[in-house]
This record gives sequence, structure tokens and C-alpha cells, in this order.
Amino acid sequence: MHAPSLVLELPDHWTGAFEPTMNADGSCAGVAEIFLDGVPRCALVISEQPTWDIAFQRAQSKAVQFVRAWTCSAD
Repeated sequence: MHAPSLVLELPDHWTGAFEPTMNADGSCAGVAEIFLDGVPRCALVISEQPTWDIAFQRAQSKAVQFVRAWTCSAD
């Protein structure tokens, strides 16, 4: 079952959303899309996690890691 997209908290100029898919057993997987100034930069696949909360936390942390790596490579 698809759940509504969730906004990821990212630094200025970056936006992101996590689109979770819930399973009957309560586990969750999904895709986190990351944008820089509205331009798509990455889609992160979040593998199945035991709960929705853990999946969202994983998406958030991986998105932040991606932004940090992108920012470092641009310097």
C-alpha cells in the first residue's frame, strides 16, 4: 500500500520527498527523490525496513549523506 509522500529536511536549495510503500506486516520500503533548485539529482531506493519510522529515518539520513557528498564534490 502506498502512503503519501513525506518531505525530507535538507539544506537550502535542496528538497526531497520519500514515497513509502507499506507492507501488510508493517514493514516499509520506498524511494527518496532529491532535488537541487527543483532539478532532480538523485533517487535513493530504501530497502525494506521493519517499520515506517525506521524507513523514513533511513531515507532522511541517506538523503543528507547524498547532499553532503554532492556539496563536497562541488567545492
